[in-house]
Amino acid sequence: MRFQRVAVVLQQDSDCLFRENNMRFQSRTRRLPATFLVVLALAFAAASASSAGAQVVRHASTESLIYDLKNPDAARRLVAARDLGTAKYLPAIPALLPLAEDPDAAVRRQVELVFEEMGDIRVLPGLVQLTADSEPDIRDRAVQALVSLHLPRATGLTPALLKLGNLINPWSDEYSDTIVEPDVPVDASVVTALRARMSDSEDRIRRNTSRGLGILHGEAAIPELLVAVGQDRDPEVRFEAVRALRKIGNPSVGDRLLPMLNLNMDKVRNELITTLGSLKYRGAVPELTRIFEQGKPAERSRTLALSALADIADPSSRPVFLGAKADKDVGIRLYANEGLARLGDSSLGTMMSADRLVEKNLRVQAAQAFGLLRMGREEYLEELVRALGRPTTRDLAREYLLETQPAQRPALFAMQAKSAIVRAELADVIGLMGDRSALPALQELERDSDRGVARNAERAVRRITAGTQHFD
Repeated sequence: MRFQRVAVVLQQDSDCLFRENNMRFQSRTRRLPATFLVVLALAFAAASASSAGAQVVRHASTESLIYDLKNPDAARRLVAARDLGTAKYLPAIPALLPLAEDPDAAVRRQVELVFEEMGDIRVLPGLVQLTADSEPDIRDRAVQALVSLHLPRATGLTPALLKLGNLINPWSDEYSDTIVEPDVPVDASVVTALRARMSDSEDRIRRNTSRGLGILHGEAAIPELLVAVGQDRDPEVRFEAVRALRKIGNPSVGDRLLPMLNLNMDKVRNELITTLGSLKYRGAVPELTRIFEQGKPAERSRTLALSALADIADPSSRPVFLGAKADKDVGIRLYANEGLARLGDSSLGTMMSADRLVEKNLRVQAAQAFGLLRMGREEYLEELVRALGRPTTRDLAREYLLETQPAQRPALFAMQAKSAIVRAELADVIGLMGDRSALPALQELERDSDRGVARNAERAVRRITAGTQHFD
């Protein structure tokens, strides 16, 4: 219906423009010779006929291309598929789907590219089929396309896709923490197809499949991901599998991941530390404490271990946090204060206030503001909202505001900010909280004069109305 309305508006605009131009044409032609007017009229008629003819030819052309998809000649099938993809002719999708099983690999390769070009959810069965193709390059592209089909893009007719700006490339490290939006359905056949690829002979395909399962929140694939973490021959597959488990967020995997902390692969081990903290797996506290206490001062695993302990915030970690809150390393001070904040012990408020007066680092100050807020000092809520406007503290402010206690949420939802950046970030954070009581405030932000703010508010409303899934 939306596209029909657009077509009507465009037609009305075209008619108005034609009438306006016709009036101008008549006023000018009163001064022109009659012979010239006749020639001009004939030329106009010829142009109109040519335009109408082009439409007929185009229709005939697409029909003939669809017909050629069944041609016995593989070259004809390939060219037909290619041209339909170039035209992005979506009505051809049902006729293209059977070619995912074409006996000619070149045709299947072209069809996979066409499905990518179409970018429409109706190509999903074809991509699922192609993930099991005999050609590794086809399988690899099909896996990536199948995942990307569920992510935001700038254009496309698929109702399930969000129109949020630029196409997200989940295979870039820039988008390594991407996860599917909660209002985008993921068909069970997609996860089933990806689970099968976890045993693929190609390392690259297993890597991309692991990442894809995390992006699509493929909880049914937890058994395959755990096997990959413990047994896969490729360290990158292991790393991606751990990250996928973190995104899926099922804490029951903690007891399976904990013994793997002895892996002699720093990148995988560090991701395991982060994941155990994100899952808030209390069983990991003793081992994480050991890693922190025995690690060298500049060792990354030491900092990550304290960060994980701060995420878990077990009361037994209090002495560790107190002993590290004045460390000369900024990262250590940050996570020590973050851990104390999550303990929520109001008796520590005076000490943290004094520490904050002499602290110079803005990120550590943000952690201390978070701590004071958790200890009942509600004036620090505004401080964290302001921190959304600073690039150095934005990520921390988002994380801390997401943990705003229920009693403090009405004050957060009522926050006003002069900065459009802060309003946009605040709308995004509120949407991730999944609290339906925030909808009135978000609906107000949907009318914001700043396009970025309005866009984030619209997305936040969708997230809340779709469910309360946690986003990393």
